[in-house]
Amino acid sequence: MPPNAAVETQQEAPPNLRTVERRPTDCVVEITWKSESGEKLFESCRALDLSESGVAVECPESIPVAANIVLWAPAFQVAALAQVRHCTWRDSIYVLGLLFVARTTTVQHDPCAPDHYEMLRLSPMADPETIERVYKTLAQRFHPDNQDTGDAETFLRISDAYRVLSHPQRRARYDVEREQQRGKPRFQLRSREFFNGIVGEQNRRLAILCLLYRQRSSNFDSPGLSLLDLEQLTDCTREELGFSLWYLCEKCLARLTDRTEYCLTADGVDFVETKLGEDRADLRAIAAVSRPLLLPAGGPFATPAV
Repeated sequence: MPPNAAVETQQEAPPNLRTVERRPTDCVVEITWKSESGEKLFESCRALDLSESGVAVECPESIPVAANIVLWAPAFQVAALAQVRHCTWRDSIYVLGLLFVARTTTVQHDPCAPDHYEMLRLSPMADPETIERVYKTLAQRFHPDNQDTGDAETFLRISDAYRVLSHPQRRARYDVEREQQRGKPRFQLRSREFFNGIVGEQNRRLAILCLLYRQRSSNFDSPGLSLLDLEQLTDCTREELGFSLWYLCEKCLARLTDRTEYCLTADGVDFVETKLGEDRADLRAIAAVSRPLLLPAGGPFATPAV
């Protein structure tokens, strides 16, 4: 008998109601959820079957139907925010049916994957107390239950960053991998046609501003990018960047520092946030190079990458 008799009423949805057939699997996943008292709980569970829309797992704890959980499944390279659709006692353990609400990759070397420190807007030297405090603030802001600023994908990426940086061993491994990746461009615009002609020149200026925005907002102690950094990030030559940088500095949207780095000005911040509020495909492509930017859902950088 289940430890809690009330669970007997939580029946598994009939297989024929599933809209997507799940394939059997057998791997360990980690789940995190909050108890009714608000306590954060963790469990390592065994995944039983998987589809693009959800997963079934064995769990030693009963979790209420409709509860939100965060799931990490490195075996199939998925991190997901999921909702409990059923919790059924089977033999000697609970079986949870989880429906994905949002999902992302756990592959750290994906060129579009966010830097964990950037996601939490932290210095790599941040202490555990700071990591905990910043995470709680951002998680509350972007949790899907927050009707004003909730954003499931951003919440998931924040949770993934916190999961790594709050664990000493995981953080140490991540720092080593991050150091090894230094100097390799993480955000590139590889389409040369994207920067051709007058429209291409305008795209290049806005791409530079996006990159400077990301750098300043995520690294207060080092807000600038060198010309070499911008060459690598945009895949443009310094000759191609020269006119764009001259224009941005003349317009006081960016400035050149004593360290020969380019920084965004306050006018540049206003320009970027206003410009990317426009619904245009080319602007969405430019915004993709500067993700993740922790702005409210529906804000200027909330448009999906194309």
